[in-house]
Amino acid sequence: MCLAAAAPAAASRDQESIFEDEHALLDRGPAAASAALDEIDALGADTVRSVVVWSRVAPARRPREFAAANPRAYPPAAWDPFDDLVRGARARGLGLLLSPTTPGPRWASGCRPRRPTCKPSPRAYGAFVRALGRRYSGAYRDENGGVLPRVRRWSLLNEPNQPAWLTPQYDRHGPVSPRLYRGLARAGIAALRASGHGRDQILLGETSPIGRTWGALARRPMPPVEFLRTLFCLGPLRGPAARRAACGGRFRRLAVSGYAHHPYPRGGSRPPASRPMARGEITISSPRRLTRILDAAARAGRLPRRLPVFYTEFGFQTNPPDRLFGVRPRLQAAYINQADWMAWRNPRVRSVAQYKLVDEGTVSSFQSGLRYVDGRAKPSYAAYRLPIWVSGRRLYGQVRPARNGSRQVVRVQRLRGGSWRTVKRVVVRSRRGQFVTRIPSRQGPWRLRWTGLVSR
Repeated sequence: MCLAAAAPAAASRDQESIFEDEHALLDRGPAAASAALDEIDALGADTVRSVVVWSRVAPARRPREFAAANPRAYPPAAWDPFDDLVRGARARGLGLLLSPTTPGPRWASGCRPRRPTCKPSPRAYGAFVRALGRRYSGAYRDENGGVLPRVRRWSLLNEPNQPAWLTPQYDRHGPVSPRLYRGLARAGIAALRASGHGRDQILLGETSPIGRTWGALARRPMPPVEFLRTLFCLGPLRGPAARRAACGGRFRRLAVSGYAHHPYPRGGSRPPASRPMARGEITISSPRRLTRILDAAARAGRLPRRLPVFYTEFGFQTNPPDRLFGVRPRLQAAYINQADWMAWRNPRVRSVAQYKLVDEGTVSSFQSGLRYVDGRAKPSYAAYRLPIWVSGRRLYGQVRPARNGSRQVVRVQRLRGGSWRTVKRVVVRSRRGQFVTRIPSRQGPWRLRWTGLVSR
């Protein structure tokens, strides 16, 4: 049956789509970065996220007279990939979220011997963030004489509850990384304010979803529930543990605009609806674990109230090539769409994310791209571009490339008798192309068709 009239879509919330792939955008040269930005834009992403690794920009040895808050004190070539990214995102109308993060230069470490992730100096980190803020203030001329665009969105560090980014995680008295991160976050917030970004969006967190209960204390990943409760001094800490967490005095509220999280289910290897495997995990199926802690911290005066949540890194790995943690390519496509639906249902969650565009060349790295390393598109490529998920008699969909709020007509099609038949035409007017509509039966398969493109 083909319904001739186009039905308006049910009212829906707009949810941002964030895309991340530093290898494609920073490491392969200007031509590859420009092509990747074009493709990310064509897929319909709204925003690009990039970590800015401190040790990548800072000199390996600190010069005797080093004005760390001045962007001109850093090697000009170290800024070039980020300058190109900032300009490229602006030219395409893409948003940009920068995450200045550890590892830092060894000279900023508070450990002996000095290690890039070990007890980084908040003062030195703050100076680096201030240099970054000054460079992307919208008034700074780079070494070639051009004015760099302004960046208005920031998140502080990357996965501070993981030892690859911050150590020690624990010592014999208890958690350490939450206190270290609190000091770094305060320094980062102050630096952004001092460089003219006080009214920008500043996100806390960028936390990893899982932890461990074994292994060397300093390098034992901390579950996010434990990390956050200690960060906000909400846990039952006493004696040496409370002193180590710096939870004995008055807690000054952290002036942030939102909280960023990476809700992978076990490294992108399990279905999105699977329950967390440990009590302290926070995956995409357990968002209330996160919002309960954020709300408790707000009631204690440590955060703004009703802080929005941003999923800023997320994905599912495929087999091939990862035969240990990967899922079948068609399952990756379905899981991406199901995860979008799960995130959209939660009004506190303001964004979904895709990490990466292209798989890594090393199999042990992340294989969550929409393309294989040889450039072939996975089924998830089409699924990301036109998400679809059926839940009962409701169909959730999105026309990602149509993100300007203009009227779009989407055909909802069902496979019957070996051919696809249009069951419904839906008028979509949401700013980012999202909609929910009722369907006559949950029995499918179903797909979306829009301007010659079809979902998977």
